[in-house]
Amino acid sequence: MDWFGGLRVLSLESRRSEEMATLIGKYGGVAMVAPSMREQKLDLSAHLTQFEAGLAAGDIHAVACMTGVGSKLFLRDLAALNPQHLETLQRVPMVARGTKPMQALKTFGLTGVSVPKPCTWHEIQDHLIATLAPGQHAVILEYGDATPPAMLHTLKHAGLRVTSIPVYRCAFPADTAPLAHAIRETVLGGQDILLLSSGTQVLHLLKFAARMNLEPELRDAIRRMVVVSIGPACSESAAELGLRIDLEANPHKMGILVRTAAEHGPALLRGRLGKVG
Repeated sequence: MDWFGGLRVLSLESRRSEEMATLIGKYGGVAMVAPSMREQKLDLSAHLTQFEAGLAAGDIHAVACMTGVGSKLFLRDLAALNPQHLETLQRVPMVARGTKPMQALKTFGLTGVSVPKPCTWHEIQDHLIATLAPGQHAVILEYGDATPPAMLHTLKHAGLRVTSIPVYRCAFPADTAPLAHAIRETVLGGQDILLLSSGTQVLHLLKFAARMNLEPELRDAIRRMVVVSIGPACSESAAELGLRIDLEANPHKMGILVRTAAEHGPALLRGRLGKVG
């Protein structure tokens, strides 16, 4: 199989950018990896104090862990204040949005319930409504961006009290030159396939294009490309931002993302561009 066959593949991966470039090359693609974000840890002091008080009073009835990174950061800081807090948390229902948050819980000796696939915020929302009684208190450990307003509205409409804790936010990378270059190249038709590993990548790509006064042109260029998502949560975020997803990795891992794009992307691209063979 020719896999990518020399097609130009754009990834916005940050933490694992070198690994992503290697994978694209392994499958015969010409990689352009332009990090679109960096994780910016926030000051949790006030939130930790409030959380401690809730634990002591028995007023936390569920904790929703939205990402592995956010869960690890929060639990690490909580344990640093008092390791006994982790023992108390063993009596609090923990809800994980997929395997990475679940792994983070295990790292700290905690167990939880993983919501069913596709593991988006909708499944977290439905689980909390199904398992908590009106008046009970759920804490959401946020990831990158704020908890979706629709989720908060639905939970509060169901009578639940909700506290969202912003553990970290996703900022633009310290060096935005690669991202700017990737946007210009894409607008000029220099990329064939776009790989997306998170919804925040999409948001930052479009935001930075808007900063460059190139958002409409970038959207036009992406419509001509094959767009491949790592999973349902990422696909949902892209759809909310008006981007079409052509393929989705299953299982939702980076290696499968690249393989899926290499296996099916070239044929989709030929069909889109009206090419033969």
